[in-house]
Amino acid sequence: MRNAAPIDREIVLVGGGHAHVHVLTAFAKRPQQGVRLTLVTRDLDTPYSGMLPGLIAGLYPREEAHIDLVRLTAATGARLIHAAACGLDRQSSRVLLEGRPSLAYDLVSIDVGITPALDAISGAAEHGIAVKPIGGFLAKFEALRERLLERNGPRRVVVVGGGAGGVELLLSLQRRVIDEARQAGFDPHGFSFALVTDEPLLATHNARVQEAFCGVFARKNIAVIENRRVASIDADGICFADGERFDADAVLVTTQAAAPRWFRDTGLKLDEAGFIAVSPTLQSLNDPTVFAAGDCAALVDTPREKAGVYAVRAGPPLTRNLRAAIRGEKPRPWRPQRRHLALISTGEAYAVASRGAFKAEGAWLWRLKDWIDRRWMCMYQDTAAMSARMAQTAAVRVKNEVEEMRCGGCAAKVGPGPLSRALARLDPPLGDDSVLVGLGAPDDAAIIATPKNGHLVQTVDFFRAFIDDPYMFGEIAAGHALNDIFAMGGTPRHALATAVVPHGASHIVEEALFQLLAGARRCLDREGVTLVGGHSSEGEALSIGLSVTGTVDPEHIIHKGGVRRGDALILTRPLGTGILFAAMMRAKASSASIEAALAEMRRSNRSAAAVLAAHSARAMTDVTGFGLAGHLGEMLAASGAIASLDLSALPLYPEVELLAAGGIASTLLPENLALRRLLTGSPDAPTLALLFDPQTAGGLLAGVPAEQAAACVAALHAAGHIHAAIIGGVEKDGLAASDVRIVPESRSRAPRQARQKTSPSGHHVQEAQPSKPFSSIHAS
Repeated sequence: MRNAAPIDREIVLVGGGHAHVHVLTAFAKRPQQGVRLTLVTRDLDTPYSGMLPGLIAGLYPREEAHIDLVRLTAATGARLIHAAACGLDRQSSRVLLEGRPSLAYDLVSIDVGITPALDAISGAAEHGIAVKPIGGFLAKFEALRERLLERNGPRRVVVVGGGAGGVELLLSLQRRVIDEARQAGFDPHGFSFALVTDEPLLATHNARVQEAFCGVFARKNIAVIENRRVASIDADGICFADGERFDADAVLVTTQAAAPRWFRDTGLKLDEAGFIAVSPTLQSLNDPTVFAAGDCAALVDTPREKAGVYAVRAGPPLTRNLRAAIRGEKPRPWRPQRRHLALISTGEAYAVASRGAFKAEGAWLWRLKDWIDRRWMCMYQDTAAMSARMAQTAAVRVKNEVEEMRCGGCAAKVGPGPLSRALARLDPPLGDDSVLVGLGAPDDAAIIATPKNGHLVQTVDFFRAFIDDPYMFGEIAAGHALNDIFAMGGTPRHALATAVVPHGASHIVEEALFQLLAGARRCLDREGVTLVGGHSSEGEALSIGLSVTGTVDPEHIIHKGGVRRGDALILTRPLGTGILFAAMMRAKASSASIEAALAEMRRSNRSAAAVLAAHSARAMTDVTGFGLAGHLGEMLAASGAIASLDLSALPLYPEVELLAAGGIASTLLPENLALRRLLTGSPDAPTLALLFDPQTAGGLLAGVPAEQAAACVAALHAAGHIHAAIIGGVEKDGLAASDVRIVPESRSRAPRQARQKTSPSGHHVQEAQPSKPFSSIHAS
């Protein structure tokens, strides 16, 4: 949590499940002084299982059935770590993460859901579509839906599993496919659907409910095959245990799910199925610092089925017991009710109610289910109201807290214990013969041998964190610092780091410093840059700066000035990080947009600089704090030139255009707008916000001869810089710096077109279209 008070205890929530989203909001409403919540999640949004049937049937759009964890953590003040957990080191109290350093905890809670149990069916992993975890299934479902609606696509669909989940899935899928087939002009009778189960249909429900759904399946012409075990799945269908085959083009598997495999290596007590065995307090049976809830947990004293209702209801007792445990108090047991009311969808706005011997059905039950689901989701989706409540809570808390006096000067340095321990945990420095004294044998200063060839090129950058993840922030900050070297045609060689960490308990400070430097080292090591030393200090906000030294061939230095009339202006990366992360802090940016931006910001500009240099770039700079217009103005002033910008060609990060139109802007924008005199005409406020938006880890801007521009952009795309575009051209040169101007214009009255691309989490994000050739950009 972003408390004003120092952090001395850490609760790490692994997974964005139903119970954990409640914990986040509950702690935000009533913060625990000195305690920070950190959410570690593989997916940046979490689907609500109760709305999955409606989502599949097309009754809900995707955003209504998901909780955006970027917005939720921003609104609740929790720290967000976008990474997949892969284990626990309980001896050191650390969560193991894929592809990055582990994360320390005082208490850890696990709510990661379940994975498909496919081992019992041969070929299921290769040829079946598993419904769990839901996040992964939705991307596969979209791909299946597209294939089903192709002219020669699959037509025979089978769902394996006769529980409520399998029933709802098949009925919802059939409705969606049949409706869309009719809209596309297909004959819906060409499709066939079947459900296969090794038990009676809906075996855990009463006979009246079973009879009702048998009638539903009969009316919808869906085959139901009961009490038949599926032994294998292949490309042509399924094979039963008795050897009989059933032809199918697509097989979806909703049978019993399994616990994540990494649970086996934690040393935690597990139940027979591999789920984390927990007591009524939701604590591990053999480690009270580990909690678990939701489908991944097994209540050994009060066993319950894997149902979303129990995951939802675990939220309040989990919150209560985490509070108690972090205070050193005794947690209280939770005993969930034995039976719950199940509202089972028929694939339409109609549902059947089931509880014990009770059964009812009707459209009114769907409306009740819809009301319950929307009411629950609103608690975690209405981040505007949540942020307003959190602001009031924070104001009261700050007013009532008395801050400990903190010394300045050298007394503000990070203590020798946390510093030495953090440095010791980093990987050994890269081997570099030019480093005579560095971190391998620390001294008062680093000593670097003078290069025999070339000139030294040096730069420095420093800024405060814009995301809560210190590791990712360190990686992006290091890449940002290297861009100045790349922009001048140089090769970075060595770096010094200055790190600022908020004061707190010694182990919290150590962990933050380690994560920050480990992220920076990930970037520096990848680029072959040796970290030779630095300085650390405590301060109000996590910050890092790097002083980078590189070498450059005297014959191939690329300055800011040098563009000529007729040159094309090429930008290698989208614009809008200032707007986007300002929106994120206000809980107004979507997880898909943040995910897409962070992925691009972590990309190196080394290859982009090489491509631009290979295509005779006459001038180059990186677009950072002054925005595109500010840095282009510097380039033009150094060249004595006037340039035109094609506004419709500017590559933008997802959502940025809409956010700018809504008035979202960086706090630096008003200062940057002092340079608006560079622009001709009177651009509107959203356009000014885009042109002067300060960029973190921005792209390279270069002037390239017109005849090489198209080939240059093609080469940039081939090198992975898929957003690179020609954004304008140089109209005049040979002018005095005072006469330099930028002429913004758009070639189209329609909004800039974009194509959709699926992000790693399955979202559809907007991707900038390649720009038109420079020959289409005319002089003003």
